[in-house]
Amino acid sequence: MKIRLDRNLWNRLQRKAEKRPLVRDTVTTSIWMVLGKSAGFLIPLFIAAWFGVNRETDSFFFVYGLVFFFSSILSVGTESIIVPFLAEKRARDEDIGAFVGNLMGISGCALAIITAVLILLARPIFSILTQFDPATRSLSARLFIEISPLIVLMFWSSVLAGAMNAFKRFSLHAFFPAVRAVIVLLWVFLMKDRFGMHAVAVAYTIGEAIRLFVYLCAIRRWKLFRIRMSLGIDSRLKAFTHTAFFQLVAITVGYMNPFIDKIMASWMGEGGVSVLHYAHRLYMIPTTLFTSGLLVTLLSHWSHKYYRIGPKQLRGDVRKALRVVFIFAAPLCAGLILLHRPLIRLLFGWGRFDPGLHAQLGWTWIAYLAGLIPFSLSQIYVNAHVIMKNTRILMRISFVVFLCNIVFNLILMRLFQVAGLALATSGISLVSAVFFIMTFKRRLKTEESVFREE
Repeated sequence: MKIRLDRNLWNRLQRKAEKRPLVRDTVTTSIWMVLGKSAGFLIPLFIAAWFGVNRETDSFFFVYGLVFFFSSILSVGTESIIVPFLAEKRARDEDIGAFVGNLMGISGCALAIITAVLILLARPIFSILTQFDPATRSLSARLFIEISPLIVLMFWSSVLAGAMNAFKRFSLHAFFPAVRAVIVLLWVFLMKDRFGMHAVAVAYTIGEAIRLFVYLCAIRRWKLFRIRMSLGIDSRLKAFTHTAFFQLVAITVGYMNPFIDKIMASWMGEGGVSVLHYAHRLYMIPTTLFTSGLLVTLLSHWSHKYYRIGPKQLRGDVRKALRVVFIFAAPLCAGLILLHRPLIRLLFGWGRFDPGLHAQLGWTWIAYLAGLIPFSLSQIYVNAHVIMKNTRILMRISFVVFLCNIVFNLILMRLFQVAGLALATSGISLVSAVFFIMTFKRRLKTEESVFREE
């Protein structure tokens, strides 16, 4: 009887999941992403234990932030903006493989040239932007060369990840960061005594190359589409570039904020960049928990509904998503703030990390957590604007936020040192949330009127 009841319960749950594919995909993708990202968050903890806080870690985290900035301004934007485009192409039965190959071919050549120019300009750029001593600047230049392939590799991986998301294949992209983290940690563990921080830079490059290879194999195995690389520029790529341009500019400006934060942290002496980086990585744990899996599935499902049904349900869907995020994010944020001291001791109370920095790291983490809720809510509105291809407003808001970040940094860093930079980030999250709420309502009214006329 018990077995029969259990089977009946399982069958009912399966039927409910089939009726609500968005809920099913969101839950499963979030679980995979939590598992995948959690392993990635271990990397800074092991770096802190193996290398401590010194000029070498400052150098690496600054260089990593620079490379991550240049790679993310394209990869993150492309991964999201490509989903509604491919959803539209699937609805029209167009050749997706040709479009993806064309995008990868053109962008690969352009990014390779940009990477070469950045390598040549690395030393003078570091001299201008930082107050590192000559030895640290020289180390930074070498680390930059070793990790610079990420600019091309991350973009190509993100194009393929966005394509898989458009086909509702979420699990591999969600979980693979765990595999990549294992590769990075294993390589660093084996090579750290011989190559020092250089082992960390090379490990990231190796891990990203393996991710790209696995994605290519998965797309071929699932028979989603056949990639045909090309360097021609056709009308489809022009339309994508026109829409994506504003999104990429917005992301470029947005990713300049943490990079500027690291520059200003370098003005505060040895350890400032490292403390800011460790605190930001801790902050990314709850943001990943509440946004990564949800945003990926929302973008895919909402895009398909938008191009098949229209914008009628988008307003209600956004409200539901906002309620879900707020209900879960608010208590988690409060709990992390209350328990920040024992958590800091648990995560950083071992290895070569200086216990005297625990208090500074804790206050910096709290300052970041103050912006968790507005940041999470803002990402829902970003998805809605991307689906409506209203990327121009994202660019405008990004410039406002960028200027606010500089002003907030200059004021708050004088009052709270490194924690002031994190508090400025929370401030701009609140500013952006207000702007997104205002602009979404206006844009949706326009979209609904256009849809009724059609």
